[in-house]
Amino acid sequence: MPAQPQQDRPDLRGLTLLVVDDDEDAVEVLSMYLRACGAEVLVAHTAQDGLVSVDAAPRLDAVITDLSMPHMDGVEFLRNIRRHPSPARRRVPVVVLTAFEAGYMPTQEFDAYLRKPVEPDELCRTIEAVIARRRSS
Repeated sequence: MPAQPQQDRPDLRGLTLLVVDDDEDAVEVLSMYLRACGAEVLVAHTAQDGLVSVDAAPRLDAVITDLSMPHMDGVEFLRNIRRHPSPARRRVPVVVLTAFEAGYMPTQEFDAYLRKPVEPDELCRTIEAVIARRRSS
């Protein structure tokens, strides 16, 4: 069961989020942030495992991914999500976390990007916002 968020944190209870990053420390920290906001968190350490999770998760409200990963980078991972056979999975909101500038990224593939290191509340507020935008469109 998701943790009760602190009073001043965004409330992500009832949401299932997938974190994809090859850096185990980053996954641990991001998961901790998201759970502190009340979310259920799934993790994948490679883009390939992330795609398996996208297919297997009974519910998926958003994906949070790094761009720099070996074998399949985050951009290709995003393109695979956007080509998913399930319309619901194709439309899942995606938040990119990166140390890079957004200028070179294919902005049509993701809903938001945040520069690393990210503040916990900014991450949770961004997820809240992208999910709300997707639901209203």
